[in-house]
Amino acid sequence: MSLFLLVILFFIIIYESYKYLSKKPPGTPPGIVGLPIIGVYWFLLWGDYDFPHRTLAYYTKKLKSKLISCYLGSFFTVIANDYATIKEVSMREEFDGRISEGFIAKKRAFDKKLGIFFTEGEQWREQRRFALRHMRDFGFGRRQEIFEAKIMEELNIFIDTLRNGPIGQDEEKILKSDMVLFPDVLYAIAGNNIWDIMFGYRFKREKHEKMRYFGREAMKFQRAADTIGGAIAFWPFLHHFGNLFSYKNIIDSSYALIDFIKEYLQRYKAEMYEQGDDYGFVGRYLNKLKEDNLSPYFSEEQLILSVIDFMFPAITAMPSVVTHAIKLTMHHPDVAKKVRDEIHTVVGTGRLVTWDDRKSLPYTEATLRETMRYETLTPLSVFHKCTKDTTLQGYFIPAGTVMVNNLAGMDHDPDFWGDPENFRPERFLTDDGQLNKDMSFPFGIGHRVCAGETFGRLTLFGTFACLMQNFDFLFVEGQPTGIEDKLHGLIVSPKNTWIRIKPRHTYMSYF
Repeated sequence: MSLFLLVILFFIIIYESYKYLSKKPPGTPPGIVGLPIIGVYWFLLWGDYDFPHRTLAYYTKKLKSKLISCYLGSFFTVIANDYATIKEVSMREEFDGRISEGFIAKKRAFDKKLGIFFTEGEQWREQRRFALRHMRDFGFGRRQEIFEAKIMEELNIFIDTLRNGPIGQDEEKILKSDMVLFPDVLYAIAGNNIWDIMFGYRFKREKHEKMRYFGREAMKFQRAADTIGGAIAFWPFLHHFGNLFSYKNIIDSSYALIDFIKEYLQRYKAEMYEQGDDYGFVGRYLNKLKEDNLSPYFSEEQLILSVIDFMFPAITAMPSVVTHAIKLTMHHPDVAKKVRDEIHTVVGTGRLVTWDDRKSLPYTEATLRETMRYETLTPLSVFHKCTKDTTLQGYFIPAGTVMVNNLAGMDHDPDFWGDPENFRPERFLTDDGQLNKDMSFPFGIGHRVCAGETFGRLTLFGTFACLMQNFDFLFVEGQPTGIEDKLHGLIVSPKNTWIRIKPRHTYMSYF
């Protein structure tokens, strides 16, 4: 009897394997052949466990195609790996969908489809349109003198803090004598800039730990969706294994952010909104909730998730990119010297670098662009979804297909860049030293381009340039300051690292 059962089991396995291998839709791009249950994701892990997206380069070469397909769990997926294809996928409306029914997307949002990041269709268009229309009034996505003055004031406080040392126990966690903990030290300045747009005020220095708390929880979520935690998106049953697949970290950090916003939303309503003040995006949204015949997509829960979706990337991306840039210039002192020489020649030491200086500091801006190419922050971008049957480069793409833009593959494509393995800011400059067109997509492109691109470039440039203007950065023995000392997740973030700082000159306050 046992032999009979083994024979039946054998044929079941053969049948399921055949069914899995043959279910790829006809006419679709060349495919990576996976196995039942384990699929392709585990093959990617086999190729590079820490950074599985790197394995895709092997398959594009093997399949002789920059457009490939596979199954990630039960999701039929098409992956674009080069500039032309990624640009086409990003620009076409039928690829604007999101996997809004995804397990994590709903679990982090009261088991509903909420927010901006993971929604699609009319809900996404309506909420994004409303948010941007009102957030621009407070300096988001549009240059505004008052907002830029606030950013400079924040930078002034930040530089002064680094020069003069910590005040209180909270700052002593990130500042020790002449050593600074990156990226942790950057959460307060990054958080305050976006918080001002959301709530219409900033946390004073003695309250900066509030923003650092939010930044740490946001980064905890980013990193929880790492190599093994990301598997839950494809196989939701893995959440039953608790934190073995980082599920607890994902949920705990998600609701830490929600509880934080809830608390300050209630304070806002009690202390500011009820007095008739209309500060920030939150005030505009609360006014909207009072309207008759309101769209069903507007709710207080939607407001909470929208605030998180704008704050979450802002408070983790800027600290990560700036830390990557500092580490890369430490490993490439010739680049650091060119950046500092340019700043010294154009700006000097009597004031901080401002946004208006950006056009006169092309090498500094090129160094940031090269950082975002070399250390692609979101290697596989944010997954899109095909909303209707269509074709792409002659291949059939059925509705519901997950569309992945392999930005890391594009950013390290030797056919496109020539020497992608080298850190060389000059690739973003013309022969006469001026900025040329940015051929990388660090903020995405098309309809789903990051809504905060202008805001992000403003805060990135200001923070990096002011740090390079005012400090030399030195290695601390035993600290993870190597190029490969980074963590995978929703973004590639640098490991928490103590870096020694040395003031470059006598500092004169911007104000």
